[in-house]
Amino acid sequence: MNASSQSAFTLMELLISLSIIAILMAISFPAAHDFMTRTQDEILQAQLLRAIEIAKREARATHTPVALCQSNNQMTCAGNWQDGQLIFLDEQMDGVVHGNDQILTVMRTQSQHGSIHWRAFPGYRHYLLFLPTGFLHSDNGTFWHCHADKPIWAIIISKVGRTRVALPDEKGEIRDSHGKLLSC
Repeated sequence: MNASSQSAFTLMELLISLSIIAILMAISFPAAHDFMTRTQDEILQAQLLRAIEIAKREARATHTPVALCQSNNQMTCAGNWQDGQLIFLDEQMDGVVHGNDQILTVMRTQSQHGSIHWRAFPGYRHYLLFLPTGFLHSDNGTFWHCHADKPIWAIIISKVGRTRVALPDEKGEIRDSHGKLLSC
């Protein structure tokens, strides 16, 4: 006697299994998306901290003023901070790449979401200038990253070139080094 037993899923079992998989995917997708967004925010923060550190280090090493500016074309200071940054020897100390200025590093941050803002005194400067001592040529300054009209993190730079990261408080607010509320 040959008794062959065959087993298979019924249509009902298959539909229940697919429904459970669909529910699990629906639950996990937002969490995965939030994780990816937080990871991208952290990478952007690390890249900006690295750019600041490179500019400060190069100013000390070359005994020449070094500028860090926003750059969307990797050749001039233009665009937005989230487009990328340019680090160059700025002997004229004006935040403009001249023909004889040496470009040291190009940072391509390319934030897919949100925006990066910069504020310092004097307020008209859209660049950071590090002196050969490693100090900023301006007062304290603050970079901050926003999405959905809400600040996510801030990098506060002291006049002596030290950086610290600030995160939102329990109210979801971040303040700069002067205690001013950062807004997007």
